Amino acid sequence: MSHRTDVAHLLTELTEREKHITCGEQSQRSYLEMHAARFGDILQLCKRQVPDASARVLDIGRSELTAYLLNFYQNVHTLGLDPSMDDGGHREATAMNTVPHITFDLLDAHLVSRWPDCGRFDLIVFSEVIEHLCVAPEFVLAILGSLLSEHGMLVCTTPNAAAIGKRVRLLFGFNPYERLRLYSTNPGHVREYTRRELTGIGQSVGLKCIEHSYSDWIQDRAVSLKTLAMRFFHIFPAFRPFQTAVFVRENS
Repeated sequence: MSHRTDVAHLLTELTEREKHITCGEQSQRSYLEMHAARFGDILQLCKRQVPDASARVLDIGRSELTAYLLNFYQNVHTLGLDPSMDDGGHREATAMNTVPHITFDLLDAHLVSRWPDCGRFDLIVFSEVIEHLCVAPEFVLAILGSLLSEHGMLVCTTPNAAAIGKRVRLLFGFNPYERLRLYSTNPGHVREYTRRELTGIGQSVGLKCIEHSYSDWIQDRAVSLKTLAMRFFHIFPAFRPFQTAVFVRENS
């Protein structure tokens, strides 16, 4: 075989190995266990911001969070890649055949002519997605803002780029962010954001942040010097690993 064929075979093996780790059943189970607290907290936040169970809701990226939202809201839609093509590790465990899905690749958000015509929503949940996108976040928040009803709420959660764990790793010479993945259909974290960046990006496209908070949803249960130190530093909100921003349209 030629060198090119050998390299192609090697890259295919590496991609399949990564896909097995990041998209397999074990990955899905681990993700659901790790993020159950996040799902529950987001549902409570949504109920506080939009207490009408009949509100029109859009969840970006179908996942088990969608199932949590369905426990309260009666009119939930999802938007994202075609579910039959999306085998990412964040996929739902609950059957959702009756949930209307709007197929749209957020990487096409810069093409305004392709934006879906799907009406307006009273609540849009954009949780742990923005950090996976290799497109300017202004385009993505702009399209979501255009889908909000006059008094609609956009709940966005994403990792905190300035979390204490990342600062410590960088201090010791380790890169705090993961590498780009081989299997691009299930990308890892391409770019994370600070509070100032996230709220500033929203403001630049006509979205006003009315509430912001930091969270520590995933906690290491093992007792060690490292975990005890992290728990201490997480007393300070800005050091916590996750953040939540609630946006409304500037003119609402």
